[in-house]
Amino acid sequence: MRMMGWRLAGVAGLTVAGLLAADGLHAARAPVDVRDAPECALPSAARPEPKADAPDRPDWLLGEHRYLELAAWLETAARTGTAPARTVEYVRGVLANKQNQNDASIEQLEPLRTRLDPVADSARAAVVLETLADDYLKTYRYDAAATALAQLDREHGPAMASADREDVEEELALRRALRHAAPQHVSIAAPFTVALRPDALGLREVTVRVGSDSSGWIFDTGANLSTITEGMARRLGLHVIATAAKTKGITGVGVPTRVTVIPEMRVGGARIRNAIAIVLPDSSLDIPQAHFQITAILGYPVLEALGRLAIGTDSLGVDPGIGETLSDSSNLFLDDLSPLVAAKVGDTTRLFHFDSGADATLLTVRFCRAYASLLTGIAPTHVKIGGAGGVQRYDGYKLARLPLTIGGTRAVLDSVFVFRDESKSPFEAYYGNLSGAVAAKFGGYTIDFRAMTFELGAKTR
Repeated sequence: MRMMGWRLAGVAGLTVAGLLAADGLHAARAPVDVRDAPECALPSAARPEPKADAPDRPDWLLGEHRYLELAAWLETAARTGTAPARTVEYVRGVLANKQNQNDASIEQLEPLRTRLDPVADSARAAVVLETLADDYLKTYRYDAAATALAQLDREHGPAMASADREDVEEELALRRALRHAAPQHVSIAAPFTVALRPDALGLREVTVRVGSDSSGWIFDTGANLSTITEGMARRLGLHVIATAAKTKGITGVGVPTRVTVIPEMRVGGARIRNAIAIVLPDSSLDIPQAHFQITAILGYPVLEALGRLAIGTDSLGVDPGIGETLSDSSNLFLDDLSPLVAAKVGDTTRLFHFDSGADATLLTVRFCRAYASLLTGIAPTHVKIGGAGGVQRYDGYKLARLPLTIGGTRAVLDSVFVFRDESKSPFEAYYGNLSGAVAAKFGGYTIDFRAMTFELGAKTR
């Protein structure tokens, strides 16, 4: 279990392309034997894949974040009755959370919470508490979220890896800081479209109004929460709540974190009340490589609450998407506050983190292992990645061309970096992090948090 909420996925990867251009991809100059296979590090903690009918098969699929296969397992188990009823209830509740069906997840898991054996079902009991904490957060029940996390820490913390327990305790600190916050509420009278403008980094900004202030906020699906600097918080006259938590980016460096509740903000025709945001020191969002200061980022859960988003080259179309439900076309999942997109590479479909604020697609060592044949004969290289928390160097391979299919549409990525070792990135558990550039050739993309679909191309209805 590795909780991933409250991280600056997007901010951390802002300067990848800039650093690539400045520092270069340093490939080995010696001739490369085309028969040479890439060096892809083995998992630090690997569990053998169970057989299809093994009792722990769903637990393994969940731990590997293979939600498409988990959904297929659930459909078969529910239809044939080949799995224990309690296992089916457990999988259904956890999968509902991944599909953004939080009320359904709560309805399924709350009764199960007290029926699991604390010893025999210890691992599942921990997952239930973690999942409920996330459900409560996304339904703005912050006190319930803190209570669930406190129980998770108390009952299962001693058995966790130190990094996992640190994540739980830091998230608990943030949720406790929000115990008395009012629930977020969004009202949208009708679909609307607003402008997106590039900033000095080439990232797109949308105008956000808070009181009498009107300023550009970076539009970033990779930011787990909306984020502002301390200077912006002072400018907006916001009450800032201290916590003991730290926010982590791709470099793994912790940044002291505080939190605030924005009484009201307006984005086009949407009125958002009681939006929570992380508050970081101005220096944490300063990008020295580009001589640029970020002041505000619009992230989850504000973006999710807007419903259906058509993100074009210079426009953002918003449709509340009332009545939309899951279907066979659903290819979007959520891990905590991070969007995951199903993409087909070759004959297999894998889950990739999606971060519109990152300026380059990065593929993890999981991709390196799964698609080693694509990297055979490629010289090793390295890249430096900078953002919130500093700069880190990573070794790997540069893949000149990668065809993939998303939602039935074929796309080709150019010059993609593949890690050959495990990294400290928030997307390490998946096959990579897709940047907004993946949709550039299609004029944008459409993300629907109701139907849980991701499509290439900005498609308004």
